[in-house]
Amino acid sequence: MDKNHQADIIEKIQQMIFAESLNSISFDDAITKTYFFHKLISAIDIPTIYLDFDLLYSGYIASNILPQSDNLRLHQPSEQTWNKLLAQILDEISKESHMIIIDSLNGFYNIFTNEKDAGRLINSFIMLLASVGQKTKSVVLIGSLAKFKKDEGWVLLAIGRHVIEINKMNRLVLQKQDSEFYLTLFDQNNSKKSSLKLSSLDLF
Repeated sequence: MDKNHQADIIEKIQQMIFAESLNSISFDDAITKTYFFHKLISAIDIPTIYLDFDLLYSGYIASNILPQSDNLRLHQPSEQTWNKLLAQILDEISKESHMIIIDSLNGFYNIFTNEKDAGRLINSFIMLLASVGQKTKSVVLIGSLAKFKKDEGWVLLAIGRHVIEINKMNRLVLQKQDSEFYLTLFDQNNSKKSSLKLSSLDLF
């Protein structure tokens, strides 16, 4: 790929993501999700805090399938460690700009299966991260495996819960169509606002 075109693609992706402090990105499959986040981390200069609830990315790093970037701090949260880890992250993002990746919303729900009101609890955690991060222009990315259903909106695969909907949140979807990927931005009514064609995920 031409370097100028590559740089243009990277700039456009960053503009889409950093337009809001909170972003939701839906994917069709876990491998695409993990690889997209990996390529994004490599292209972003600011430190990244990666909350790996699904453990797939951690497995790739541990197996040397994917290299770990110098600006990456990788965590594997559990219900037992979450409160302490959250306090640590809030302190870090209050002092310096970060990109925080939640991988994934599906996995986030899974560690709080014993909580009666897990949806409201997770929503409050995410809002807290976004609120504190605004002071340093940090950005929160919530990855999810989800499908759009006409009468229900975006629904998380396997667990059936709805993708979080918050005002002033970017709603992005990465989908493969005819061997090419498209990163699409949707509005609150699930209407397309813009779309960026990516010839492949090896674009960064």
